Amino acid sequence: MDSKDTLFITGSTGQLGSFILAELLGFLECEGHTGAILCAKRGSSSMRQIEMTEDFLNLDSKQFSLFHNLHWIDCDLGDGHFTFDVIMDYCAVHDFAPPKEIIHAAAAINISPSTSANTPNEQLTDQMLLLGELLKINHFTHISSIAVMGGTAPLGEQEWIGPANFHPNRSAAFLSNYAIGKIASELRVWKAQAEGMSISIIRPGVILGIGPKERPPQELWARLQDGKMPIATDGSTGIVDVRDVASITVAAHRERIVGPIIAVAENASFYELLDKLGAAIGHSKKIKRLNAEPWLDRMRDFAFLHRLPFIGKFFTPQMRIMLFSKTQYDGSSGAELHQYRAMDETTSQFGLYLRQVWR
Repeated sequence: MDSKDTLFITGSTGQLGSFILAELLGFLECEGHTGAILCAKRGSSSMRQIEMTEDFLNLDSKQFSLFHNLHWIDCDLGDGHFTFDVIMDYCAVHDFAPPKEIIHAAAAINISPSTSANTPNEQLTDQMLLLGELLKINHFTHISSIAVMGGTAPLGEQEWIGPANFHPNRSAAFLSNYAIGKIASELRVWKAQAEGMSISIIRPGVILGIGPKERPPQELWARLQDGKMPIATDGSTGIVDVRDVASITVAAHRERIVGPIIAVAENASFYELLDKLGAAIGHSKKIKRLNAEPWLDRMRDFAFLHRLPFIGKFFTPQMRIMLFSKTQYDGSSGAELHQYRAMDETTSQFGLYLRQVWR
């Protein structure tokens, strides 16, 4: 792909988006993008994540903004037509070609089974695909999630799944609303491909990174530092360094790899993961381990409580799946594009940094 084309990126003020931007500017693995880069943001958006990403990468303050080809534009991504008009006006005023590429990294992040069904991910993706049609882009890269994937093994049994394990017809009764929104978003992208749009799809695991303490991507780190994570289970998930996801995303985008590409460096039990994160950020309290035997059966026995307010969410099928699933994710498709960092290195580097900046 011609790196001289104008590129439009969403979500660049978020954790993953800021590191994708760092990759596009040449601060991580690859050569920088030489064409104009348009970064969408709301007028009220905080730039704290960008500042922390610059600091973590040992860059000077505001170094991102010093790049002549980087442009921040205020727009409402929920309205594709409005965003198109803003982009066209901006490009005309600054005398460069409109975008021919889109990297869509913006998303609402909440993995709780009690997440509202009104998450904007599907609608947001819909509008960005519309924007792509209006701009007549050459390529669209979409950040999905391993939440869209599912196997067939009974809950509590280990199962190894890969890119083909996408079953959008799974019963919504066993999916979190977050997963439902991400599945619907990805279906929109596949539909756009069927209608002729060139696309890439990246499915990251749980992304470990850095950012403001109050932001959703840092919830695990923050809860551990504050001593609010008293228990963990022997369920497991796929984890990955935010820098690796950024490098994989840009590589897939430039090579126009359809995918889906699974970005998972390691599969770890929740207990092991939280133990590593806690040690890295200075968590001193012992975490109680709840194994699937006997706790999975106990939660099933009390499933009739799921309709109760407040505590009901702890007795839903979604909660049991979230806590005790032992699905293992095959991240080899991501490794073909970029060598993953070791998770011990990731947790120690990020934990040490957050301990320093969150004092």
